[in-house]
Amino acid sequence: MKEKYQLSYQNSRKAWKDLILLYSLILLVSVLTGVISHYLLAALHFVTAYRQRHYYLLFYLPLIGMVSAFVYQKFGRGAQKGNNLIIESLENEAIVPGRMAVFTFIFTILSHLFGASVGREGSAVQIGGVFANKMADFFHLEKNNRKWLIHAGISAGFSSIFGTPLAGSFFGMEMAFVGNLERAAMIPCFLSAYLANYVSKLLGTTHDIHDMGILPVFSIKLVLLVILAAILFGMFGHFFALLTHSLKQIYTSIFKNYLLRAFIASVIVVIVLWLTKGQRFMGLSLPLIDDAFVGKTTFLDPIVKLVTTALSLAAGLQGGEVTPLFAIGSSLGSSLGNLFGVSPAFLAALGLIAVFGCAANAPLTTIMLGIDLFDVKALPYFIITSFVSYFVSGHQGIYTSQTIIHAKSIFLKHHEGYQIGTIKEAIKNKK
Repeated sequence: MKEKYQLSYQNSRKAWKDLILLYSLILLVSVLTGVISHYLLAALHFVTAYRQRHYYLLFYLPLIGMVSAFVYQKFGRGAQKGNNLIIESLENEAIVPGRMAVFTFIFTILSHLFGASVGREGSAVQIGGVFANKMADFFHLEKNNRKWLIHAGISAGFSSIFGTPLAGSFFGMEMAFVGNLERAAMIPCFLSAYLANYVSKLLGTTHDIHDMGILPVFSIKLVLLVILAAILFGMFGHFFALLTHSLKQIYTSIFKNYLLRAFIASVIVVIVLWLTKGQRFMGLSLPLIDDAFVGKTTFLDPIVKLVTTALSLAAGLQGGEVTPLFAIGSSLGSSLGNLFGVSPAFLAALGLIAVFGCAANAPLTTIMLGIDLFDVKALPYFIITSFVSYFVSGHQGIYTSQTIIHAKSIFLKHHEGYQIGTIKEAIKNKK
């Protein structure tokens, strides 16, 4: 009896020690990620302003593409997988090199300086994921605690880079899977998201604010229009992911030399951006989002931004996809608003959250992003847009390492258990 009591006491004591260690590390990861996000945003603001005054920098982008490819090939140790490697560290404890955080920080800034059409969330999420992985390794966390810490690191990165703690909380729980929410990581994700965002703002970070204006008067016609728009958002999200992955495969099959591949792919980016005759589609394209909310975009804008971003990512240029997806969705929504005589800002807001959400396969994050950015007044429309676009986009997405836990429809049940990037090969092998 005494031995059982001692064993129980020791187990309880160890459990408490592990819990205290886990939450101490969550706090540390959150603070560090919030600090890095602040300086990353500050650096991106600086280099974007500099590039806008020196258009000629665009023509040096192929050189940056080659340098980036060389560094990641020679020293990356898998870091070129980006956010997919963070997902793999959750699913099968893949090794995440610490240098990944340094590389993504530096090359994201360089990509923006020289005009690549890329985002910023990729770097923040990778940095949060790297911090979490390295601390989990150093302190030898057991499997579950390790997972919760990595989920928290993802939430910290997303939240602090966009100023969206509610969406960041859910993104950390949704990112790794299709059709599954990692509920056990809820408290770590909420804690890290809100703390990282607080730290970033404490240091002086500010975020762009867009107003969706007064909601249109409710009607069946409006609901049908929102559903139609959501279908188009889902199609754009699907095509964006498909085009990006297809271009990477095409480049790899044609150009066996990775340096030549990076150079040619980057030259194509430069040509396409140069043909647009301006900086509207370079970098984050925040002015394009601003124009969308005042109804000054056309249907050509989301198409060009989609193509330039897919080309940039396929060339291996660092940054991310989310902010470009915001630009694609908001400009598409605004153009639909102008076409159908509905408030452009209203549909721009729905497009902004939906194209990102379906491309990332994160419907709950999509809804929470709407609340973070535009308050709860349009919540029913956020829900409709999120789930319709999620269903329409199918099993395609920007993160090929996502595992499909629950299929989006009964017609896709045979995809369950596979990663997005392995579906075609797995089905082909079965045949």
